[in-house]
Amino acid sequence: MQEENFGPLDVRKLKEIIQEESARLGLRSYSSEGESAFTLSLALTAAVKKIFFEKSATTFSAEPIIERNLVTQFVQKMRVDAMEKFNSTTVFSALQFALNEQGLERQEYLVTLVVYLEQKFLPEFLRLLKYSYIDSDDEAEVKDGCGTLVNLIAGQYKREMANLGYKDLMMSHFDSFINTAPDGIGIPKGTTEKYEISFEVEGTKRLVVEMLTTAILPAVQDNKKWK
Repeated sequence: MQEENFGPLDVRKLKEIIQEESARLGLRSYSSEGESAFTLSLALTAAVKKIFFEKSATTFSAEPIIERNLVTQFVQKMRVDAMEKFNSTTVFSALQFALNEQGLERQEYLVTLVVYLEQKFLPEFLRLLKYSYIDSDDEAEVKDGCGTLVNLIAGQYKREMANLGYKDLMMSHFDSFINTAPDGIGIPKGTTEKYEISFEVEGTKRLVVEMLTTAILPAVQDNKKWK
């Protein structure tokens, strides 16, 4: 997805990208939930690219790769084996969006975000974003550092969703883990698929962001969102 000026998402161009990429990903018709979820994955891609560009004045070494994968369910949560992403010790942080505080308390999630990085690379990644140094051998520092990153991405993601006409959603606190989440990760009820976005730094995959959604999000004006 090209986002050269890093301004608000151009809805017309976004629709063109959706129509082109939906065929590649095997999504259903344009009005379906499948493509609605893909639209939100594009907004997430734009959010990550903007953060990286604005804080470090650099770009990723290749266009992000978006894949649609099945969710491994675990008692109505998502089972995670983070070492599948990098084949080395991996830190990851998750947070959820809901309509309001009550929705978060009832675990009525609309969107879940998960951010993954190799534990050994996290300090360098945060340095690129101009954050203070952390010790990659200190588990508490590593978890907090990854949580800082998912909060940063989620905040920009909320702005991108607003640009698309969606209402402001309430964001949960982050939870961070090393390699696996023993009790699984909370996801929107009934979600069976996820969008996985991989980002390269200097030719190597360094960051993976997953998004899970019901694809039925409240819009400020539902009948005008795509007009």
